[in-house]
Amino acid sequence: MASFSGHLLRFGRGLEALLTLGRSALDPDLRPLIPVIRQLARELPARHEAQSLPAFLAELTPAETDLAGVDPERLRRLVDALARVERRHPFGLCLRRALLRYHFLRRAGLPLGIAFAVRIRRPHEAPGIAGHAWNTLDGQPWHEAEADYRGFTVLYRWPEEGG
Repeated sequence: MASFSGHLLRFGRGLEALLTLGRSALDPDLRPLIPVIRQLARELPARHEAQSLPAFLAELTPAETDLAGVDPERLRRLVDALARVERRHPFGLCLRRALLRYHFLRRAGLPLGIAFAVRIRRPHEAPGIAGHAWNTLDGQPWHEAEADYRGFTVLYRWPEEGG
């Protein structure tokens, strides 16, 4: 039964993402950003492989807030929806979403950071180490359910302290 509820939850999130994309396509502030966000999502793996993590993240850090007039909440929902529907991406959803949110919401003037963390997998999961990434605002998790980051140990934060 838990499997069915998990499928139902994923279906609901997918449907919500599609509705958000439909609304965003009609929004004159967001419509032009859809192909830009999708393009950056496609480029993330190659950009990451070509350089160190700090250099990659520095490159993702926008120099200006050229989207300051865009509502950050509407922009976050669009970024989240596009990250969710990009199914054939080598990065997991959490990393893809955190990187895209970081770049585009900083362009909108929101000073987000990113936390990268790991934990030992639980007994009901495949053996090994699980990784997770989420955004932070003022050092606190931002738009992240506590259950999703609880138990993880943060290994790296961006921007780095003093950076």
